[in-house]
Amino acid sequence: MLKKYLFLLLWVLFASWWLTSCSAITRPPAAASYMDSYNNDKVTMSIAASYYAGDLVRYNADDYGAGATAEWWGDVHLTRYISGGYFTFGWGLQFYTPFLQSGFVSPYFGLTGWANLWSLTVLPISKFNENNNGNEQSFLDHYSGGGMIIEQIPLNDTWKLGFTQHISRNGRENTTYNKFFNSDLNIPSPHPVFYTEVGGGFYVSKQIKEDSKISFEFRYGRNLDEKRNRFAFTFDFCFSVTPIPYGGNDIMRKYAEKNIEKMKRMNTLPKDSISKAQSNSLARADTLHAIKRQWFRLPDSSQTLSNIYTPQKNVVAVTSREICYSEETQSVWLKQDVGNLYYQVSEDSIDYCGPTEPKSIAVVSVLEGGLFTLIGYQLTSNPGASLALGTAAAIASWGLFHFGFEPDELQPKVYPNLCSEKHSKEDLIKRLKQYPCNGKMKELRMKNEE
Repeated sequence: MLKKYLFLLLWVLFASWWLTSCSAITRPPAAASYMDSYNNDKVTMSIAASYYAGDLVRYNADDYGAGATAEWWGDVHLTRYISGGYFTFGWGLQFYTPFLQSGFVSPYFGLTGWANLWSLTVLPISKFNENNNGNEQSFLDHYSGGGMIIEQIPLNDTWKLGFTQHISRNGRENTTYNKFFNSDLNIPSPHPVFYTEVGGGFYVSKQIKEDSKISFEFRYGRNLDEKRNRFAFTFDFCFSVTPIPYGGNDIMRKYAEKNIEKMKRMNTLPKDSISKAQSNSLARADTLHAIKRQWFRLPDSSQTLSNIYTPQKNVVAVTSREICYSEETQSVWLKQDVGNLYYQVSEDSIDYCGPTEPKSIAVVSVLEGGLFTLIGYQLTSNPGASLALGTAAAIASWGLFHFGFEPDELQPKVYPNLCSEKHSKEDLIKRLKQYPCNGKMKELRMKNEE
């Protein structure tokens, strides 16, 4: 009983410290772990360490006439994300600054915003109206946060490559030292200095276990207020943990929980257990046929674990790059487009629609070109040189996506009349027989037939 109350007391003390912390210093958070939270029915935990370089403030004199410490060269981020399908909400600490983060997330694109907790909660409700040089403190006096656009390309089942662009109001450390009652003892008095930053970068991530990944991220930022260049190198380790079994998590994860309910009504097999955990002979027997990424039509969303596209009303379309057909059980096995699960569909519930086409990458190239044009102008103040830099970046971005990746790896283009044509049962079976199942998949009957 004593341990129970002690644990409760520690949580109360932690919550009190969290809500009353006046730290307002934030910088752009790690992008890879945020993107990894997509459609995760568990909680994504991120532990990230960043090293900062470039034009850091080494020394500064302030209004008090005392010296100030140098800007910190590194920090640690601890973040917890919960997912509701395409929406992710997160909270955590950037060293000692509590912050909130949320936004849109998908397998290929993300949009997120963040802000320090002080400016979002404590300051508005506390009516903090002390005068500061004759001016009342406002929301912006303590606000630090920003927004980020993320583009992500899955290279294969293990590696992912991402690009980021951000604009933010960052904070840096500026700790002054004042005399204690005219003695020789110096008392540190920290206060933040804010600046506007625009920048971008890239990251690579690797899955090391089923529920854990590591990533390395490089980010460049231009301080528009002080004309400084900063570079961030971030190592991020993220993993999944069991969520809190009550409260807001249940509401936020309704979309993800639908897949759990679907899995109770359909047969699924993890790819890793077939291709790695079992013998080589069984792996060859049970591996699906690799095909060019194809569109398939299903009667409703309950028949799939993949991303769902609705090009028009009453049309449910999915994609897959692996398939096999069991004539014995009259069923089809597909692989999730994002994930490592095979799932079974009745031959009466599926139709083929043709190969996918990659979505245009022009928007990404324009964004990259615009970002580097802005960065170039800040660095050179020369419109011609900055435009040349932006054009080169746009062309390089287009070339990277066009020549560096297979079309199947890019997000598919969705046409309004996609999957509108229906094929006869004879044509469907004739096509499916090209991809016969073997081993366990050949004999496993649909759950509703067992």
